[in-house]
Amino acid sequence: MKFMSIGDNLTPSSRASDFEALYADDRWRALGDLIPDGLVMVDPAGLVRYMNSAAESINEVYRQMVVGHPLEDFVQQARLDYSVIPEAFHHGYARVNKVVRDAGSRSYLISTRSYRSWSGESSAFMILTRNLDALEKIARRVNDDEGAVPVFAPPPLGSPATAETGLIVNGQATQLAVTRGLRAIDMKARLLILGESGVGKTELARQLHRESSFAACPFVHVNCGSIPDSLFESEMFGYERGAFTGASSRGKKGLIEAAEGGILFLDEVGEIPLHCQAKILQAIEEGLVQRVGATAPRRLQLQIIAATNRDLKAQVEEGGFRRDLYYRLSAVTLLLPPLRERRELIPPLIDRFLTKVNLRRKTPLTLDPGCRRRLSAYAYPGNVRELQNIVEYLGVACDHLANEMDLPFFGQEMFVHATEAFAIQGAGNSDIATGMTLRDAMRHYESALIDAAIQKTGSKRKAAELLGVDIATIVRKSKTQSATGGN
Repeated sequence: MKFMSIGDNLTPSSRASDFEALYADDRWRALGDLIPDGLVMVDPAGLVRYMNSAAESINEVYRQMVVGHPLEDFVQQARLDYSVIPEAFHHGYARVNKVVRDAGSRSYLISTRSYRSWSGESSAFMILTRNLDALEKIARRVNDDEGAVPVFAPPPLGSPATAETGLIVNGQATQLAVTRGLRAIDMKARLLILGESGVGKTELARQLHRESSFAACPFVHVNCGSIPDSLFESEMFGYERGAFTGASSRGKKGLIEAAEGGILFLDEVGEIPLHCQAKILQAIEEGLVQRVGATAPRRLQLQIIAATNRDLKAQVEEGGFRRDLYYRLSAVTLLLPPLRERRELIPPLIDRFLTKVNLRRKTPLTLDPGCRRRLSAYAYPGNVRELQNIVEYLGVACDHLANEMDLPFFGQEMFVHATEAFAIQGAGNSDIATGMTLRDAMRHYESALIDAAIQKTGSKRKAAELLGVDIATIVRKSKTQSATGGN
């Protein structure tokens, strides 16, 4: 069987005009920017006629600076070493394959392809640049996850979570957030995730990245609150060489550029300095990013997800956040309720964190039923992060079995109860009004503390263990308090 090539399907007279029409077609330009590999096209005269956004990002060169200029200009300005390319072009080599490394030791494969007419004359010369490290990372992630679904096939909502997955999609609120989030990403709508600190906003953003069509593309997590105001612009937008004193001689790509073709996650977006919000707005609204010291912006394509635990509407009213930026970021708003309102997530989260802890222990840790009940009933002011920290603490503090007395908040609750009881006792004691000695006050507090420990643990022996004293002390002091009527 003979397979038809492109050359077999075109007449010699139509090829040159076809490429000229291709370069001028905006539809081709938009399609070329979707290609993850860098693509540069050169005409027979040696002029660069097209450069896609991936080639711009890889080489840190604006297409306006090289399109319409000789190939040698691109080679000179590019970040990577393309020195073999002009020779290949001028000598008519059809194919070149070379692996090069950048300053960060990342590997790239530079390939060339030459399209020729039937008479042997070149009609177009293409330069392809592929990030080998990114491909290896994707392949390793797919191959290492035994039984995991491929990255291009999102797992069904409601499927059981493993220790490697993000949020556990059991609760109705969480499942709704994931469903709407994936739909918004498919429609290229910007997302704003709201919720208290520790509810899992970052985990939700990462899960949306994993399960969306952007799974194989970059995910750049930017904590806006961790960047000093004076460095925010240069860190986010990058800078040209020599833009300011102390700048790198090679310039620097900004965090926004690093997310090109993928997802930029603006965590704690309410912390963005007011003087930088207008430039962020331009990047979101028009897809234009201009480095510090650059004379022209460059266009990027990326998906924006923002998150905050602040009340952005209140910030807008107070003048601390731009109104237009708020509405650009909040095309679709997802609200993650606190863990105390999603108690159905607590048992599977406990199992998930316990599994991860036991992977680092020589002997596995088990939680007794009382410990699990108390964990399920706790209010978690620190949300999911606090639950994870508690399980981590138990993994360090306990040998084989953890009970409710091992919980770090168990003693806190007991002391709060004892303090409240002491306050009630003191309020009803006439000696308080006339003046109570320190010794009497300590005896009152000790009585309340022992009563609280016995009530919490259910026995005097367990109360003695909790308070770090022997059982005889608890029995003796209980008898003394009973004989004196608590005085």
